[in-house]
Amino acid sequence: MSRIWYGIALLSLAMTSNAQQPAATFPQGQGTEPDVRHSVADPKAVEIPLYPGAPISAVLTALTQKGFRIKWSPEEVLPTMTLLERPKSSRIDNLLNEILKPYDMRADHNLQDGGYRVKPLKKKKKK
Repeated sequence: MSRIWYGIALLSLAMTSNAQQPAATFPQGQGTEPDVRHSVADPKAVEIPLYPGAPISAVLTALTQKGFRIKWSPEEVLPTMTLLERPKSSRIDNLLNEILKPYDMRADHNLQDGGYRVKPLKKKKKK
């Protein structure tokens, strides 16, 4: 019975010593000042160029800055590759495949790191 009382006394002592510390103050406002809200810190501020003629590498970079994990090689996605038309899909996997299909490429799920990996399509050998 005496061990229980010692435990209660220690617990109450710990609670009172913790309660005497000053409370943390939080900054006032919503945090939308210009120095806080910019394209690097806020994914909502990233503009995705989804218009015909936009370079595909710029679209992939913007999607990466938006928070999607997309890996691609600059040797495979050339600067001359552009969007031919505005994509109709809203899901990220369908959007990527719709953008990359005219250039015989696709986006597969990257199981090791998560996200997507842009790869060229495997061509069938002709007999």
